[in-house]
Amino acid sequence: MMSYEVMVAAVSGDSEAMQKVLAYFDGYMDQLCTHAFLDESGRVEYGVDTLRKTQLQGKLLAAMLRFEV
Repeated sequence: MMSYEVMVAAVSGDSEAMQKVLAYFDGYMDQLCTHAFLDESGRVEYGVDTLRKTQLQGKLLAAMLRFEV
């Protein structure tokens, strides 16, 4: 679990705290952004859509800066 102090620091704009928040949610974002891809031979493989993950990370960072404690 993430500490209250880290959350307050992240909301205040502390870049190190923001990185800790992103790291905390990294596995969950990977889960949300994982889907099936077809490889060159037509086989289905699963992987993380990095573009979608980057968009989610950006939205989380923007939400942190708007959040009021």
